[in-house]
Amino acid sequence: MSCYLGLSKRNDEYYTPAYAVKALLPYIKEKSTIWCPFDKQWSEFVRILTEHNHKVIFSHIDEGKDFFHYEPQESYDYIISNPPFSKKREILQRLNTLNKPYAMLLPINLLNDNYSNVLDSSLELIIFDRRIEFKGRNINGNHISFKTIYFCKNFLNLPHSIVFAPLNRNKEDEQIASLT
Repeated sequence: MSCYLGLSKRNDEYYTPAYAVKALLPYIKEKSTIWCPFDKQWSEFVRILTEHNHKVIFSHIDEGKDFFHYEPQESYDYIISNPPFSKKREILQRLNTLNKPYAMLLPINLLNDNYSNVLDSSLELIIFDRRIEFKGRNINGNHISFKTIYFCKNFLNLPHSIVFAPLNRNKEDEQIASLT
């Protein structure tokens, strides 16, 4: 099953800005190996995590590495990414079978649904004080009608199971994002 099966990738592929990745850095152990399963080499996840001395393994469906059928052979500590929102239930199920610590940027309204089979008491949340403005192929700014947060599991450096964090945007991050 493809991550984009039945989807128009144009409608389900939004790019995470640098500031949303930087907000996650304080919660990641130093010099970790991180798998970014929905990312290409130029993604902000890959760029920012690499710049902060993490080893990043990235993969993407466009390169024949379907998250539902692929796992890196190399050992990794975390799975971190912004997955296609329309496949969130299937993605969370797969993450649970992989049994690795993860942080996925997903819509907060996921908490309103019946996800008891994929979310359990080990759930950790990083909730920001403002919305993330995603980038897309033909858009500038946030064209989604909901807030997104990091859904985490066994994310070792979280001080509490729910963390309220500031989201600091700056001009440098915006300029870099516009170049990709």
